[in-house]
Amino acid sequence: PWRGGVFCGAPRADCPISAAMAMGLPRSRPRPAHGSGGAVLRAAALLTAGAAAVTAALSAQALSFARLASAGSRLAGTGSLAERTLHGLPTRPPQSRTSLAAVEKETPLVKVSEPLNIAGQLMGLLKPIFAAQAKAQAGSYDEAAVRAEIEAEVKSAPVVLYTYGLSPFSSETKRLLDDMKADYKEIELGPEWFLLSGPAAAKRAELGNMFGRTSLPQVFIGGRSIGGLTEGTPGLAPLLASGELVPALKKAGALPDDSFFGFFLYSGDFKK
Repeated sequence: PWRGGVFCGAPRADCPISAAMAMGLPRSRPRPAHGSGGAVLRAAALLTAGAAAVTAALSAQALSFARLASAGSRLAGTGSLAERTLHGLPTRPPQSRTSLAAVEKETPLVKVSEPLNIAGQLMGLLKPIFAAQAKAQAGSYDEAAVRAEIEAEVKSAPVVLYTYGLSPFSSETKRLLDDMKADYKEIELGPEWFLLSGPAAAKRAELGNMFGRTSLPQVFIGGRSIGGLTEGTPGLAPLLASGELVPALKKAGALPDDSFFGFFLYSGDFKK
């Protein structure tokens, strides 16, 4: 007879198992031959064991989540720091209400492309070179007339952008404002800085004289220069990161304000 895979009967001369026992071999049940039947049985056994292990792991994970959820329901908003840490809960208690300004500051709805953000900071280091190049490119021009034209343009809309048509920084600035549904007026000086000539080159040079930067885009909110995309005074991206961009746009009239008649007083006429 067999018990648990081991032969336990009395030795018999005509039994191969008894002969194996006489020769000192293990008394285990002989394995099937390496035929198709044996291979199928071994594969089925492996699959069964694997499935059982996966099921056990998933069950343990589900139980862990259930315990965590139960602990969270008991300790939500309460409990000591040690208790919350022990149960894997946030150590900072949840606040009852979060102001809109805090949400806009911590998680802005729009973000500036990180590669362009880094490249813009590096481009800012070349400001003196670009300023000298802009003056040489512009040559001689009527500074008073160009200055008067710029002063009128920057006040002609809530937000005014001086841009290049092929500049990725200009494109990113417009995308950011478009995503925010902001109202703006674009003044494109040309495809790129090295392709400017005549009045466009003179306007770029005078922007440098008036506001200390010749690189574009040049962004004006409410008639005041805030710089370019990533740098300036302080720049569009830093203004967004600080949570001050939306209030500035509302104050200038580029976005509807929060008053009862704010939406009706918002024109939205300047976007190109």
